[in-house]
Amino acid sequence: MLKVAAALIAGFVAMGGWAVVTVKDLPEYFVAGQHYTIEFEVRQHGRTLLSGLRPQLIIDSPGAREVVIAAVPRSTEGTYAVTFTAPPTAGDARFTIRSGFMNNELRLYPQPVIAAGTSRPAMAARDRGQMLFVAKGCNTCHSNIDLADRPANQLVTVGPELGGRHLAREFVIQKVKNPASKIMPDLGLSDVEASAIAAFLNGERGALSDR
Repeated sequence: MLKVAAALIAGFVAMGGWAVVTVKDLPEYFVAGQHYTIEFEVRQHGRTLLSGLRPQLIIDSPGAREVVIAAVPRSTEGTYAVTFTAPPTAGDARFTIRSGFMNNELRLYPQPVIAAGTSRPAMAARDRGQMLFVAKGCNTCHSNIDLADRPANQLVTVGPELGGRHLAREFVIQKVKNPASKIMPDLGLSDVEASAIAAFLNGERGALSDR
């Protein structure tokens, strides 16, 4: 039975039935009741930007009904935006982006929602990097045993395992900013995002991220 399942998955992948969702700018937290717009990209096989899709954002928060919001296309190829109101009460909200391509979707780590008029300390760089590793779609192609309580996202494993390796910070930043690869795409990461992901893959602890 396991062999049959593996064969089905291999056939699904071979036919081009997978895509990677990359969130462009993810806040460290959301303020209850405020309006936000999040942009994201959808890439078939992690590289080819896909236009003409009908993605959706699903928000699930404690004590509230699930909210489904349609995304709209941006002028840039393969880029979409979704505008929503953060849940009305503080807590952790679960965000899922349905790509609109086959059944591919991206589940983010639970997102902190804080009460209006309050603040939250900056995340440790490593923790921010872990959140971005998922939000950027990295764990679609790369398994990582260091991901704590990772969301159940599709794993294609076209890239190497990245957990437990304590990769050099400079190497990670160079690789994610300038992949120079026929497989790994350039996600357009900012210096701050690349540094946070490097802190996660390097195993750094204690440093704060730059919001």
